[in-house]
Parts: sequence; structure tokens; C-alpha cells
Amino acid sequence: MILVVERVRLSIGTAIEFGLETGTSDPYFTTAFLMTYRDSKCESNCAFCPQARDSSSVSDRLSRISWPDYDIDKVIGAWPQRSQFRRICIQTLCYASVVEDVVDIVRRLREVAQLPISVAIHPVDKDDLNRMRGAGVTNIGIALDASTPSLFEEIKGKRRATPYRWDRHVNALREALEVFGRGKVTTHLIIGLGETEKEAADVIQMMYGMGIGVGLFAFTSVRGTSLESSEPPSLSSYRRIQVVRHLTSKGVLRSKEIGTDDNGRLTIDIEHKSMLSALSSGEAFQVTGCEGCNRPYYNERPRGPMYNYPRPLNRKEVLAAIKETQLV
Repeated sequence: MILVVERVRLSIGTAIEFGLETGTSDPYFTTAFLMTYRDSKCESNCAFCPQARDSSSVSDRLSRISWPDYDIDKVIGAWPQRSQFRRICIQTLCYASVVEDVVDIVRRLREVAQLPISVAIHPVDKDDLNRMRGAGVTNIGIALDASTPSLFEEIKGKRRATPYRWDRHVNALREALEVFGRGKVTTHLIIGLGETEKEAADVIQMMYGMGIGVGLFAFTSVRGTSLESSEPPSLSSYRRIQVVRHLTSKGVLRSKEIGTDDNGRLTIDIEHKSMLSALSSGEAFQVTGCEGCNRPYYNERPRGPMYNYPRPLNRKEVLAAIKETQLV
């Protein structure tokens, strides 16, 4: 029996752009965000996630964004024929038939859109990666979230009673590279889970050394999760890690040039003029991940602080962000 997807979730911003919900349209909303739907929660149990099986959060949340569900036929029928969308991103929950659901959703989407399609998913077999690629998926994301193996085990692995393991995730990223190729595979890191700045910098360097892009997230506490009382990272600490990610992605920062001061804050041993030039566009402080991703207010409230800008920064914002790094 072939299972056919009947419902799918959209981020609230995507639903507004589709005309399925009322609200203010965002001219910088360049990604259509979908999420697989099921009546129950995710079978995994990540400590930060409202979709975790032990979470008491409502089931239509991911980070601080609501994701209402719709009949998939209604979504396909409402697909904007002319819009600012540059890509599609499908978020997935962990459950047995998730790959089948992704393949079905992607085939439906290919009836109305030829945009790049990214899928954020847990480690799956290489055959499943090939199935998704054959259906039309162009990019794959497998989130480490934590910056060290020990934090991984505490936040989303063995101590959370899940099958997730650091080595399996890293190996899955390598397999994804074999299937999708360099430039088409990303991982996510959540900053503020208890890692040091240097630990975050080291895993960023490791990922780019493997040919894997990194999307940075600032930890956001959500009511009902195991980490609901935890604090977000300081803005200055997050800014320094953004700089490391940006310079590493551009190939202008090597591991031996990254250090720490007596307070554990990152230091970067490159000429200040060169660093200022590299940061002057403000790109380092925008949303990172797949090309064209902007995730408006995923971590942030409209009143700020802005950890990840979903749009190009103006000159005043660039200067403020550089100052917040305390690196120059």
C-alpha cells in the first residue's frame, strides 16, 4: 500500500505569503518553509525542541515560530505563480515513514515549482538519500546542533534516550556529500547550549574542512522543553562565532589563527584592516545556511536583539555588529 501525504505544515510567514493566513507580507521572505505533519510528536527527544516527544509544548511550534497545518492539495493550489521565493525548505520530524513522506511532498511540489529544495532531516540510509535526490531534492541538511560529542550526547543523544550519536551524524554528513556533492550539504549549530566559543569555532572549522556548510542558530528557550529556563548566548559571543563562520566559509581563516583570551573569548590573529574589509558588507551577521535562506525572526523578536538579520544590514547596523564582536 502506497502512503500518500494528506497534510503538511507551513511556517506562519509562508502561510501568509500563500494567502492562507492574514498578516503583513515580508519582501525579504525568500524561502517557502514546510514541515512534515503527523498527529503525534517527533520520535526523537532533543532537549531544546518543542517537537520532542517529552516536550509539553504545543505541536505546531518550532523554535518561536508557529506552523499551522493544511491539506496538501490546498497548499499546492495556493502556490504563488509569481513570488520572491528563491528556494523551498522542508523540515522533518523523526518517524519511520518520513522519507516516504518527503518523497511524496517533493513530487507534489515539483508539479508547481522548479526551485531548489532543501530537506533538513536526521541521518538516514544512503539509499534514502538517493531516493530523495531522485525525487527532486537538491540540498540536504543534517543538524549536529551541539558543538562537541559530549554536549551532543547530553542534548540530543544517549542521555535523551534516542538513537542519535555524534559519529553517526558526522558519517551521515559524509554520505550526503557523496550523494549531493559539495555546496549542497549543510549542518546546523545552536550556539548557547553550553559550548565554549573555541569549541564552536573548532567544529565550524571541521565542517568547512569536510566541505559542509554551517548554519548558525542562537539558542532560543521555548516553554515546555527541557531547556525552557536556559538563557540565550550573549550577543557579543554570538557575533564572534559569526565572524569565525564567515571568514572560514570564505577560506580566509585557518585554525592556527583562532585563539582565546584569558576570559575564554575568541581571538582572531589576522590583520585588523583585512578583517574589517571582510566584515564591511554585513553578510557575516545575516542568516546562514543554504543559499537564499533568511528565516525571518526564527530566533529573534522584532524588537531585537537581532542575532541573525534576515535581510541586508544598513551601514549603521554593520558598524554596530562589528563593534559587538569586540574583535576590532
